[in-house]
Amino acid sequence: MKKLRLFFSGMLAMALIIAMAGTALAAAGNLQIGTGGIVVMDQVRVKPGEGYAVNGKKIPAVVSYADGSGATYNYLPVQMMADFLNVKVSWSEKRNSVVLGPTEEGINFDPSTYDPAEDPFLKENPTSPEKGAIKGPFTEIDPKAVKTSEKPVLIAEDKTRVQTVTGFSTGGYFNPERGKYIVLKVTNNGASPVTCLAGREMTLGGSERFRSVDIEAGRTLTRAFLIADGIDDIHGTFVCGVRPTDSSEANITVSLMQYK
Repeated sequence: MKKLRLFFSGMLAMALIIAMAGTALAAAGNLQIGTGGIVVMDQVRVKPGEGYAVNGKKIPAVVSYADGSGATYNYLPVQMMADFLNVKVSWSEKRNSVVLGPTEEGINFDPSTYDPAEDPFLKENPTSPEKGAIKGPFTEIDPKAVKTSEKPVLIAEDKTRVQTVTGFSTGGYFNPERGKYIVLKVTNNGASPVTCLAGREMTLGGSERFRSVDIEAGRTLTRAFLIADGIDDIHGTFVCGVRPTDSSEANITVSLMQYK
């Protein structure tokens, strides 16, 4: 359903662009479906003459408009650019607008109905990850599938010791050409549970998160993630972190490494 909404939002954005350009066309301009390609951050995203595929359907990649003075303007589908730049896109019925990035629309906090049991920062989480879950180019897998006995190809954190009441976060871009796997290891040295979070970061803010996992005092959690091939640094930013489950101080040791 989400993909369907995104497809329609992209199509709607293109329809609006064409409709607006069509009005200008009547005022002595020239509108046409372009055949040019699209290059984003020096990477070819659409080859010249090709359309852009959304859910298996091709839509025009470029619409060009030449005004009466001879200036040319190129219009691109919002959905396409959101995909290329790793930006969440949605449609707001209330605003009658395409929305890029996170939004607080629909979020209302009513103190009279607040239930601590439903607070995501206070509620208990599972103590094991959801293997097979996919967030962007990352898939959570069984850590046993990774040969951690071999030397890591990249070390982001190596037994980093942290004491915090606000939380600790780390991450970065893990080039899949170096290695296919990310391994996150967290040891809870404190007396209270902590929560481990992981996911991928979006360009304009927000993230897609895997299941949050609680780590009991004295326990160690190891999580592993498979990186899809051909991912660039815009889409392949992996983030993770640990936060206390209550107001007490978290005492943790964190390792984050990449393996072949």
